[in-house]
Amino acid sequence: MNIKEAAERTGLSAHTIRFYERSGLFPKIKRSKNGIREFRDSDVNFLIFMATLKKTGMSLEDISEFTKDGCILERLEAGEMPKEPVRNRLSILMDHRNKLLEQQRNIELFINAVTQKISFYESYIEGTDNKEAEDFKDGRNKV
Repeated sequence: MNIKEAAERTGLSAHTIRFYERSGLFPKIKRSKNGIREFRDSDVNFLIFMATLKKTGMSLEDISEFTKDGCILERLEAGEMPKEPVRNRLSILMDHRNKLLEQQRNIELFINAVTQKISFYESYIEGTDNKEAEDFKDGRNKV
């Protein structure tokens, strides 16, 4: 598939895919005789995973370190991949997961704080509404 089709399948722009390739974040793509990039399904899946890492806040430096050996899935499945690059990727992913879990804990604290404030304001409004209703019943209506 060409870069336009790869962009559609990944949700990335063709410009971003070219940037990733140019900067070494993504391995060089095989090209046709006419110089057109020819993406395989494994390339597209790798780009989708890279985009996921980026969306989760992984730095381009860490993504670059993670992807320096390119898409290793086929070599892993064939048993042709040395263990050290796999250990390196595992370490990067574990560190990133720990950062995400810390962010998740912080977000939960923020959500709790916002929820408490919502409850406070809802209670205030409910109490004020009840007081206004009582004032109206007693003829103490302030219009």
